Amino acid sequence: MTKLKNIEQTLIAIKPESIQRHLVGEFISKFERRGLKMIACKMIVPQKEQIGQHYPDNEKWYLDTGTKTLKNYEERGVKVTMGPIEIAKIVRQRLIDHFTDRPIIMMIWEGPHAIALGRKTAGATNPLIADIGSIRGDYSLESYELADDIERAAHTLVHASESQAEADREINIWFKKDEIYDYDLITENVFYTKDWGRVREKK
Repeated sequence: MTKLKNIEQTLIAIKPESIQRHLVGEFISKFERRGLKMIACKMIVPQKEQIGQHYPDNEKWYLDTGTKTLKNYEERGVKVTMGPIEIAKIVRQRLIDHFTDRPIIMMIWEGPHAIALGRKTAGATNPLIADIGSIRGDYSLESYELADDIERAAHTLVHASESQAEADREINIWFKKDEIYDYDLITENVFYTKDWGRVREKK
């Protein structure tokens, strides 16, 4: 079967809190029912250096993350006196602490619009405002306020790459080329071809 031009790959991670709650199968089935194809999967125990690459120590990441975090606080009516870079540095350190030495499941999913569909399936980063039907909307009671009270990273249950550039960078951090598989699924005939499943003429 010919590969389509709009096929994307995205990194999806099932986070430690989801593993503890026995939600791995539930979450994998959501991406399967979307029609996406898993082409890589492994459980690992990340070290600080790997997490530090995933959440990079640079100004762009700090500005992007801090700005989004502050926006979420503003939408909830929470007053914050810190600037975006300052608050993002706190977020990054909490993320590093949260993931270090805990099991996490890393996956690569492939399909048309895989990045957008991965994000939509995961739901809004702030679980408190995530849509019902999404992973965070259905399986979380978390909020930034709750995480701040405990001084830990927010339990967002899964990670989903935000863009093609981010997906490429993250996949290179967590997977070697020989860990990613190219294979056909029977269901791809339904998604990517048009002359399937027709009733045969009776003889």
